[in-house]
Amino acid sequence: MEYISADAKNIKQNHHTFILNYISLQRLKKIMHMRTLFILMIALSFLGCKESMDIDQVAGPLADPSTLKLPKACELIDPVILQDILDIKNQVNLKDSSDPQNPNGQACFFRWDDPNTSNAAILIQISTNPVYEDHPGYISGYVENKLKEGENIMGQDAPITFKSFKVGNKEGAYSFQQSRFYWSGGGNYLFMLAFNVSTLSESQMVSAAKKIIEEVNKNFAASI
Repeated sequence: MEYISADAKNIKQNHHTFILNYISLQRLKKIMHMRTLFILMIALSFLGCKESMDIDQVAGPLADPSTLKLPKACELIDPVILQDILDIKNQVNLKDSSDPQNPNGQACFFRWDDPNTSNAAILIQISTNPVYEDHPGYISGYVENKLKEGENIMGQDAPITFKSFKVGNKEGAYSFQQSRFYWSGGGNYLFMLAFNVSTLSESQMVSAAKKIIEEVNKNFAASI
């Protein structure tokens, strides 16, 4: 029977431990390298978006929503001006559709009778950041995410694509398929304009939306 001294056993055990520690160290270095690359990729992607996207409508620091004035959505455009923009022949009726339980939002339907569209209307919504404490940049990120990722709809494999449109010299996001337009007010307010008008082509809807948004932004700025 072969005799192995205690020193030899210790050397063999230490050598085995060294190999295990070396392998663990190499694995850790590989993990840290992959993590560094992942963080770098995220940073570069973020910087790239910042360079290519200019989303906020009004310059200034982000504010606590509790300190912000929230105008009534029904007061953001004159029905007479809306009639002119959309060539509406009948009277426009306003319906405040704000949720009384939601202090962060205001909404209004502008409705009219149209022989070509059942329940013809536009909807204007304005809201402040509902998750300000955890995500102060939520509103600008919301618009940016529409442009980058689109919108996932239950039951559909592919997300709805949103395109860019200009609000003054800033970017907004719209989907002709969804008939919706989003834009940010300085990162403090999120605006949404939705159409239920079946007679508009995409170019006509975008043109009308820009005129409506111009009025909304003007009246919004005057009210705050």
